[in-house]
Amino acid sequence: MSIKLIEHIRDELISSGAAANTPEFCRAWLGRSEGYIRTLRNHGTGPSVETLTVCSHKLGHYRDRLRASGDNGHVQLADQFDRLKLLCDRAIAEHAEAVWRAPERMSA
Repeated sequence: MSIKLIEHIRDELISSGAAANTPEFCRAWLGRSEGYIRTLRNHGTGPSVETLTVCSHKLGHYRDRLRASGDNGHVQLADQFDRLKLLCDRAIAEHAEAVWRAPERMSA
């Protein structure tokens, strides 16, 4: 999984006003410390499945609440949250498939 995914989600949420900045995004949307993205960059790694799961769940929760409000502006934001949730879910699924398809696991 790439750090670019998490940065894309961050940028979208900041643009929409759902997050004020990177530290808030890391704390509120990922459940991580405010320096999480910086740490990923320094270590050359991507976000964990747990982090993506937290983000996906929160996006889904607020998507549902926004849709239920009936406000047209909220519905548009809900659609954006839904697209971002799908990106998280795809990354999680790709990681899961890579784990079970690993050669050492395929022989079982």
